[in-house]
Amino acid sequence: MTIEEYFDYIERQRLTHMPHRGSHWDKVLKWAEFFGLQIFHYANNVEPFLAESKLAGRLIWTACCALLDLGPDNAQALETTFAVFYKLGLSIAFLLRRDNLLTASDFLRTEVGRSFNDLLILVRDVSLYYRVKLFSGAHETVFDFNTVFGRQVSIFSQRRAAIVNAMWEHVLGHQSSTQIHTVRNWLQPRDRSLRKLVTEPEAAAGRRDEFTCEWFQSHLLAFTRSQDDVLSLQGPSGCGKSVLAGWIIERLQRPLGKKSFDLVSCTVEADVTGESSIAVAQRLLLQLLDLNVGNKNFFRSLVEAHRAAQSPNQEAAEKSLWQCIDTGLNQYQGTDYLMFIVDGLDELEGGQQQTTKMANQLTLLASKHKNTQLITCSRGPAFKAGHGKIRNFIITSDHTYEDLRLVINSSLHGQVHFDHQNENAREKVVEQLLDAAKGNFLEAIMTAFLLKRESTHDGFNKVLKAASESKVDVHDLVARLTNTIDLTSMDVHLFVSWMLVTSRPLTLPEISLLFQVDVARRSCVDHDEHAIQNVLAALKPFIILENGFVRFRHSIIRQHMLNVQKEGKKLRNRRDAQADFTMRLLAYSHFNLGKPQDPVFEMLKDSEVEDLFAKYDLLEYTVAHWLHHFGSSSFQQDNGTLQLTSDFKAIFPGTTRLPLLEWSYLETAGATSEANHLFELALQVRREVLTDNHRAVLQGLIVCGNAYKSKHQVTEARECFYQGSKIGQHLLRKHHAFTVSCTTTFLTLTESLTVTTRNEVASWKEELLIYVIETYKQQLGRTHDVVIRYYKMLAQLYVDMHEEHHAERIWREVREIIIIRFGKGSQEETMISEHLTIVLTKGEKKADVVEYERGIFDIVTELDVWDIRRIRMTLELAWSYEKRGEFLMVEELFVVLWRKLTEQCHHYHHHHGVDIHIRTIDIVIKYVHFLRRCHRHEEAANVLICIWSEYEEYDFESETLFLRLKIVGQLMREIRLLSIAITVFKRCWEWFKSHGKYEHTRSCENIISETTVELVTSVSATTTTATSTTTTKSTEVVVREVFESTLTRTTVTPETITICKNLISYYMKLELWSEAIEATKRSLLIIWKAIVTEGGTIALPKDFGKDAIEIAMFWAICHRRSHHFHEAEEIHVRIYHACRNSCRIDDERLTNAYTVLIEHYEEHHHWRKVVELHQEMLTEYRNHLGSKHHLTIQTLYVLGSLCIEHGHGNGFEYYEEIINILGHSEHHCHPEALGAMMWICRWHYETGHWHKLRNICRILWDIWRHQHTGHEKFTAEFVEVLYIHYRYVLEHQIHVEHSVLRELIIEYRNSCVKSFGVSAAITIKAIVEPAHYSMEMEKHVHEAISLYEEVLTHIETMSETKTIASVVTTTTITLIRERLTQAYVQVCGHESVSTQTIERAIKVVLYRYESLRSTLGWAHVETLTVLREVIFMYVKLKKQESVTIIQRMLLEATLQIIIQEKHSKTLHEAGKIVGQIITSCGLTSYGHDMVHELRLQIISGSATSSNKLGIKFDKAVGRVSFVFLVTLEQVIRENLSISYAEVMADYITESVLYESYTRSLKASSTRSLGHAAHLRAFLLRYKRQSQIERIEEQSFEIFINKWSLHAPTHIQKTLYISLLEQIGDEVREIDISDVTCRSSVAKVSALLKHDRAQEAYELAHCAFLFVKEQRSYHKSDNVHYGFKLSGLMVLLGLDKPIKANIDTKLHQSMRQLSQEIIREVLKCCKESKLDSVRLPLSDLNGLIALLGKQQNYADLEWILELLWKCREEQKNWKPDTIIEIGRRFVQARYLNASKERRSEAIRLCEDICYNLRRVWGSLDPKTLEMSDLLSQLYTNMGHTREAQRVHENILRLVTEGDDGDDRTRDTMDSRTARHQVELLKQSYLRLGGWDKSPEIYADLIHDLKAMPEYKSQPEWANVKPANEWNPKEAASETLGKFEAPQTWYLVKPEHFDEKGEIKETPGKTKRPGMSAKRVTSN
Repeated sequence: MTIEEYFDYIERQRLTHMPHRGSHWDKVLKWAEFFGLQIFHYANNVEPFLAESKLAGRLIWTACCALLDLGPDNAQALETTFAVFYKLGLSIAFLLRRDNLLTASDFLRTEVGRSFNDLLILVRDVSLYYRVKLFSGAHETVFDFNTVFGRQVSIFSQRRAAIVNAMWEHVLGHQSSTQIHTVRNWLQPRDRSLRKLVTEPEAAAGRRDEFTCEWFQSHLLAFTRSQDDVLSLQGPSGCGKSVLAGWIIERLQRPLGKKSFDLVSCTVEADVTGESSIAVAQRLLLQLLDLNVGNKNFFRSLVEAHRAAQSPNQEAAEKSLWQCIDTGLNQYQGTDYLMFIVDGLDELEGGQQQTTKMANQLTLLASKHKNTQLITCSRGPAFKAGHGKIRNFIITSDHTYEDLRLVINSSLHGQVHFDHQNENAREKVVEQLLDAAKGNFLEAIMTAFLLKRESTHDGFNKVLKAASESKVDVHDLVARLTNTIDLTSMDVHLFVSWMLVTSRPLTLPEISLLFQVDVARRSCVDHDEHAIQNVLAALKPFIILENGFVRFRHSIIRQHMLNVQKEGKKLRNRRDAQADFTMRLLAYSHFNLGKPQDPVFEMLKDSEVEDLFAKYDLLEYTVAHWLHHFGSSSFQQDNGTLQLTSDFKAIFPGTTRLPLLEWSYLETAGATSEANHLFELALQVRREVLTDNHRAVLQGLIVCGNAYKSKHQVTEARECFYQGSKIGQHLLRKHHAFTVSCTTTFLTLTESLTVTTRNEVASWKEELLIYVIETYKQQLGRTHDVVIRYYKMLAQLYVDMHEEHHAERIWREVREIIIIRFGKGSQEETMISEHLTIVLTKGEKKADVVEYERGIFDIVTELDVWDIRRIRMTLELAWSYEKRGEFLMVEELFVVLWRKLTEQCHHYHHHHGVDIHIRTIDIVIKYVHFLRRCHRHEEAANVLICIWSEYEEYDFESETLFLRLKIVGQLMREIRLLSIAITVFKRCWEWFKSHGKYEHTRSCENIISETTVELVTSVSATTTTATSTTTTKSTEVVVREVFESTLTRTTVTPETITICKNLISYYMKLELWSEAIEATKRSLLIIWKAIVTEGGTIALPKDFGKDAIEIAMFWAICHRRSHHFHEAEEIHVRIYHACRNSCRIDDERLTNAYTVLIEHYEEHHHWRKVVELHQEMLTEYRNHLGSKHHLTIQTLYVLGSLCIEHGHGNGFEYYEEIINILGHSEHHCHPEALGAMMWICRWHYETGHWHKLRNICRILWDIWRHQHTGHEKFTAEFVEVLYIHYRYVLEHQIHVEHSVLRELIIEYRNSCVKSFGVSAAITIKAIVEPAHYSMEMEKHVHEAISLYEEVLTHIETMSETKTIASVVTTTTITLIRERLTQAYVQVCGHESVSTQTIERAIKVVLYRYESLRSTLGWAHVETLTVLREVIFMYVKLKKQESVTIIQRMLLEATLQIIIQEKHSKTLHEAGKIVGQIITSCGLTSYGHDMVHELRLQIISGSATSSNKLGIKFDKAVGRVSFVFLVTLEQVIRENLSISYAEVMADYITESVLYESYTRSLKASSTRSLGHAAHLRAFLLRYKRQSQIERIEEQSFEIFINKWSLHAPTHIQKTLYISLLEQIGDEVREIDISDVTCRSSVAKVSALLKHDRAQEAYELAHCAFLFVKEQRSYHKSDNVHYGFKLSGLMVLLGLDKPIKANIDTKLHQSMRQLSQEIIREVLKCCKESKLDSVRLPLSDLNGLIALLGKQQNYADLEWILELLWKCREEQKNWKPDTIIEIGRRFVQARYLNASKERRSEAIRLCEDICYNLRRVWGSLDPKTLEMSDLLSQLYTNMGHTREAQRVHENILRLVTEGDDGDDRTRDTMDSRTARHQVELLKQSYLRLGGWDKSPEIYADLIHDLKAMPEYKSQPEWANVKPANEWNPKEAASETLGKFEAPQTWYLVKPEHFDEKGEIKETPGKTKRPGMSAKRVTSN
């Protein structure tokens, strides 16, 4: 749906329903219009970066239209919806005002796109939800919009805020992003629900009654046009101030007085705690933040205000807020206007003083800024004098009288005793309540609720009387209603109690969750939702559901309930209510937040908090307010002590999440000292309930500690963290990270604390330092820097407290750590020693000091394990032990030293480099030598493996170390660890090679080579002598290692070949193809490198050539198995070329390579390469073996076959070469060349080498003739082909004489007899060949006939002896007989042919004809072709009996074809041939007779009376035979103008009509009438008059017998014939009365056109009586025929007037009949409640004109009312038509009605005028026409003042334009404007003055006359100024007054087309309508 279609749809809705101004539906359409337009502009703006934006816009418009389809019946629900959409549209409009920033960053573009998506999803979901609810079948569905869709609206609101924030970021720079979010969060309430309640503009507001508050528009306009700064709306409670404030906000959202305002509004809520002046200022600033995007000064002031808000000086903070607002208003200058709207000033905290203070502050701002105004609502004056220009407006009952009437009506709607009264009685009730309410809306509503509670009429009257007579006020009414509510009901009691104690209104989900909490059972139970609805219904007089919140209807009601609660009788007292509410909140948290968890030290992330709040609806309120409720409850006494019950303790949540949420919420909510107080209270409650040793208490301590810390309350914070650490050590595991964090935070807070003596804090610090040192020693190690730092801190603490003995101990521990860490004598150790010395000195321990210093000098004697001296000494000692045989001591020395060295190597603090590793290896080598000396070889092997495992992965830059490892490898080799030794040598070799140690590299290579040989030998030996004891994996490793070692060798040996083959075979067996490919390639690189590298001439290697070929073949196989076909092919090719270059032509290696390559090519169908390879070998064979060698001949045959089969080259050249090599003569050919000769024969035939073909054929022919007994190559098939080719070339190319051909044919016959025998199939064909040849020459036809007859005799003879195959006999005889028939036909075709020959031919051909009939059937083409030849022969005889025979044969064939054949195609062909036979024989007349008779019998089943052809069918023939008859008729007729389809359609139609008519004769008369009409219409088309007359007579008798007509017989007959004509070809069900209605109109019209008025009258009268008797006009489809018949009787509806003069008597009779008809039709319509609007508009147009002309206003109003009510259904009516119907309806109702009904006509006219202004503009000609009509009606009713306003408004639109509708034309033409001035003057004269100040009208006329469009026009020359008009001048008697129209046509008759539809006027442009609307319209 496009935007134009969308606006057209709204335009149609408005014109269809004509909503009253200010009604629900009017607002819905206005808001939908505005929303759609904003979507359009939004889509256009984002399209450059959001490709699907326009599609999304279309989807939104479509969804909106789907909502609007629900119609005005659902207007109240839709009003809420589109109010939200309207506010969303305002948000979009706001963003569009900053369109330059929408694309400023990627984030902005993304968020804008997502916001569009949010809108689309919201509108879609709303549309689907409404439609599902509507069509679910429920009688009524009640739901709250905000409950269902509030979350989605909030998402858009958040998205909008994010976009605005991003705009600010772009303007200010991204470094300010944190400030922007901080400021916004500070300005808006932290509670999301409260934020939605007081700040979100998109939320759905409460409903306002229709048409209310419209009276204030003039006052509002006057204020906006004035110089006043403030409009103070004042009035008592209940007078409607808040509703009026909402209306003002809504109205100012669109232009007023040619001004557009930015709105900043705020409502001070009575039921929200904390509504201070600061909160109000913050809300105003939040809105200004959006309006001031880009205003850097404003933002800087906001940042300063936020900084000031953190201070405890609240007065200064508030002052900075107002200064901020002042800065934000500086941008409103020039044409930018701002309106402040503040409602509920009286509800501010602080009472009247705060109210006055804030009011004055707002006034100062409004007076300071020129373009800023302020509107406030309060119960009394709130401003001090002298503060700006203030306009006080006191709302009185006179202002709200009509509004109150509407509210009372709405409130009483649904009260049965009110609704059942008549209108006057209801109006009287309303008047009584109006008087009693005295302008108080709340009082009226309360009274209405009292009335609605009455179930009896007497009770209703009693309450009404009491209300009107007693002098009760609203408080008394609330008290009376309270008494009607059952507050003893637990649900109601709890509900009211909760509402009285909550800090803000609760939402429905929150209330539902509260009801689910069962404190007594300590569980969460399901609560019936219907119970909540029952509570809401019971409390309906007192509460409302608004914006998703349940609230008291008015503060008076809330105050009354507080008084009831205070009494404590009907409601529990406030402290108990607070206690119950607190317990439910805590129980909810207990049930949902889960079990206790470990505490955490950090605040929850915002996303986590938001997720929890979103998941649990009541959780946010609990977190924000439970402490406030607890403090006000009975659980806390006034002195602060707690009195907690067991129930409270049982349901108190022990989770750590709740204190974390409190921390996050209260900190981010900007709480100051109050937050700390709440944290303390929460901790106190938790300690009381849970005791200290609980995780939640621990979490609470951390929350308090961090809160104190942030407020710099260090003392309190230290205590909290100390307690947290102590509890954590006890409660959590000893070294838990949380406890450590508490401890370190405490220590951080005490770092700056100076301690001189031991006190409590010092003891805490000592205790926690000891704990943290112990913890970090365990976690990080004793020597970690952190441990050292805390040790020093502890030592310093002891020093500060003068406890040197403790300090000494700590310093000693620190020294030990330092020595371990940095070593003795290090700088660090010296510093620690100095500390220790100082401590010891202070402690006066001189001996310890001396001992310590001596130890420093003795360090030389303390050798470390890595010291070379210690190692040398150890080795010497071991040697001496070994000498003495103390081997255990030796081993102990080696093992201990090895272990300690290894430990030092692994210690990450060691700094000895690679030396310690070298020494470790040296010790191991010595140890291994020792073990070997002790013959402990297995242990030595284990040690070697161990040391290699240790250093296998190490990477050192030390030559010495790798030389040591080389020694380790040599030791392994010595003890047969060969494979590991190779690994060691390889590692050393790699290092030496990479570092250029060439000597060591070569040494390693030699060792690896030698070891590999040893390993191969050992493995082979193991394999041959032992069983298979190794796994596959170990075998692979060994072979692989050997292979890798082999590749390093420079020479190739047989062992190398064997190892390579073994590894390759191993991989191939396991199908490890990639590994095999790698192995073969690497093997070939050393064995046959040329095969691997590309380029150059390739040859076999000098050595190991066969092995190299084998490995290369392996390589190709591996590639092929890996599907690397291209690589495999390349390898095979290179092998082949190597063999060719290195081997003789007959070498086996070359043959094998050649064969393998050919097989590869054939496998992959590379035929071209196969051919090329064979050709290459052929050349070699020719050169080396000779051309006659068998390999050469064999290759030639292969090449020939390949080339022919696969189309590669000319294969026949190879066959010719074979023939040339082997030689041949004219009569001889080499046996091996015979095959080639046969192929060459075929090739010459195909290529047209006719002379060569002749020679080849002659040679082969001679060979066959002379050697036929022994040559197996001459098969029957080849001989037949040879004969065909030989005969063809002689006959058609060489053109030999007939004798030569004849001789060839005879030779062929004789040779076949000799070669294959007389009974062979080829022989039989050869015998027939001479006859076939004779047939080809006309002069030998007779000879051919003789030969054929002779052959037939011969074949029959052989058949009898069974010496010939039956199949040959059948096929051959058939062929011969066919040729014999052709021969006779050819002979008989000559002029001079004997009768005997013809008769003989007829006999043969008849035999053939009968044979074909029996085999192929009568209808076969071949059968009919032979029939044609037979008939032609009979014609040739020219005998009399021949004609009879021909006709008999044709008739017989025709009948048999019709009876037997069922296939349409065969019938079609047969009909064509039979028709051609008939026409060629000159039997066309006979053919027509035959077709006519056949058609009649087949269709009707009966023959003609004569039936001279004698045709008779024994059984019924199907319609399929029509194909044959139609084709036959087409051929005989020879008329190409009539198509086959037409003739076939006629056949089928006639057949169907005859069948239907025949069956209907036995059925009802109505059915027979219809079938008779159909058949008559068909026969009439073909002018079969006799049949028509017979059918008319038969059916007329049936008609007369059924229905009797009151008219002469000829009139009856005329009417009946018209019925048949009317029915005609109609196939629908026939209703005789309906047909009579249609046929009578048509026939009467036709008679009148032919001037047969008398007959037309008689026919009309007859038809009318018949139709009336049949009650036909009770059917809606027949009504318009009645109108037409009535019109015809007064000569309406004729194309042209009749020529003949009608006598007076007949004319009078016709007029009388017309009136009778119209009365009867209208009577039937009313009786049957028929929808007359289904008539064509042209008919209704005529009817309305007729009724108007007759001044039949009652029926005219009835018809027009029907049309007006059905305008919604008439989708094809144009807007002009709808408006014209409305105009005529207003006129008819006014003329037909009483004074009361005339008021209804005026109201309807008002609605039409208003909606036309909305749709087309106030100055549109059609709108002006309706406005003039409205003025005329006002004038006639005496409402001259209203008439004057109509014209004043029109003229003012010309001069000033229209605020609410920018599509109004700028002006009107001069004559129209002059006419409006004259109408204004007439109203002035009739009123005798002006409605307003005379100056206003004088200025208006002056402005009009001064307009450039008018001042030069002549009609304005005599217009006087308004102040010169004479009020005593007589007003016009007609001008400006309403008179009945002369004509009542809706549309002029000439504007209708033939179908009764309005013609399109050429060149007429579409009315602009809504699609031309501009952006400011809404």
